[in-house]
Amino acid sequence: MFSLGREEIELPEPASILVAILAISFGFEGIGLVNAVHHPLGLTGGVLVGAIIGFILHEYAHRYVAVKESCYARFTLSKTGLLVTFFSGLLVSAGIPFAILAPGYVKIAFCWGTPREENIAIAGPATNIAIAVAAIILRRVVATYSGFLAGIAAINAWFALFNLLPFYPLDGSKIFRRNIAAWMIMIVIAAYLAVSAL
Repeated sequence: MFSLGREEIELPEPASILVAILAISFGFEGIGLVNAVHHPLGLTGGVLVGAIIGFILHEYAHRYVAVKESCYARFTLSKTGLLVTFFSGLLVSAGIPFAILAPGYVKIAFCWGTPREENIAIAGPATNIAIAVAAIILRRVVATYSGFLAGIAAINAWFALFNLLPFYPLDGSKIFRRNIAAWMIMIVIAAYLAVSAL
């Protein structure tokens, strides 16, 4: 892995979240972001809104559970993550539908006692699964905004599925090591949602 010097970008947490939102918006839509602005309640708008909400709630779920596990945790921007997210936006702009949205992460500085690492790891993908399920149910109940809700469901299902892959540093690697049954259940649900969300 290459190094960009100091990996973390030191900003107050609200500013870090704002930068992450801007990075995710470009990383996922590239210059197509203009379409989401012109058609905010269509599929593209739903994907964009779903990506922003899904990312923020995913990271805050990690943070919340880490604090409950008696750890100090905060959202931190990553130089490498921002670079990869920006590069994803360039690929998408060039017509290559591939995006890695990882502008930052929840940094756990220290813990009092021994935290249950799998609980912290489960929180993020479980949140994306819950958002996808809620959007799918709402889409079946509400006749309007079907494309918008489908976009929210699809992107959150894919967020969950990607994060559940059992490779370091993804959440799936921690869950797989500590609780393989929970990992299997979650990845099957996420895969089903990813295929059926649209």
